[in-house]
Amino acid sequence: MPPTEKERLDAIEPKVATLISHVAQLNDELARVTARLVVLERRLSGAADGELINLDSVDGCADLVDALRQAWDAEQEILADNKRVALRQGVADFEDMRSRLASLRAKLDGRVPRYDRDALDHEARQLEWQINANQADYEAAVARLESDAAATAENWRQEAVVAGEKARAEMQDFAAARVRSAMASGARMPVWFRVGLGEIVSPDPSAWLAAATALVAYRLEYGIDDSVAPMGAPPSAASGSEAWVRRTNVHTDIAGQLAELNATFRLQ
Repeated sequence: MPPTEKERLDAIEPKVATLISHVAQLNDELARVTARLVVLERRLSGAADGELINLDSVDGCADLVDALRQAWDAEQEILADNKRVALRQGVADFEDMRSRLASLRAKLDGRVPRYDRDALDHEARQLEWQINANQADYEAAVARLESDAAATAENWRQEAVVAGEKARAEMQDFAAARVRSAMASGARMPVWFRVGLGEIVSPDPSAWLAAATALVAYRLEYGIDDSVAPMGAPPSAASGSEAWVRRTNVHTDIAGQLAELNATFRLQ
């Protein structure tokens, strides 16, 4: 007996629903791809047709750049606060283990019940193993803290750090003025600028201007000259020095600002 019309519809309906779902997913994906293409077109086409401007030029800010480079050199041997705290805590923990081991050995040298002696001996062996395993790290931490203390006490480093902090604030003002001047003149922005920032977001351009200022200041301070990558290669804070930790933190902050702008572009 052939299937009824209702039975045929019941069989086809799940397939139709599946196709509708797939079409909806494809439409969503197409919308996302289209949005990304719009972003790329905005960023690579340029917003002006004037003369290409060199935002990386140190003209007008050479003194600030020099002060920042001297501060960079000075802070190479100075630990970042969080790294200093961590090293001091590690040294204190190690010395606490040595103190506990000495106390246990003193107890074991006296009259101790057999059961207690076994437990104390086991604990002492464990501490001794941990001390031996961490001895090299302890010695390195002590040496690094001593180097940090000596570097921090040097007058030239103190003066360079203070001058660097002042120059860093002034560089932000300089970068903001340079961006505004370039935009007002209708200059053609370099590729790295358009890749990183795209067009000005609307209706409130404050986030865009803040990110543009931070990006230009970062490139000037750290001598970034990559023609495409806005911030060049990512820095590493592995050394723990104040110079590299600050740079890494600033890099992370600016990357976050650029990511937010990118998300805003996709919504427009």
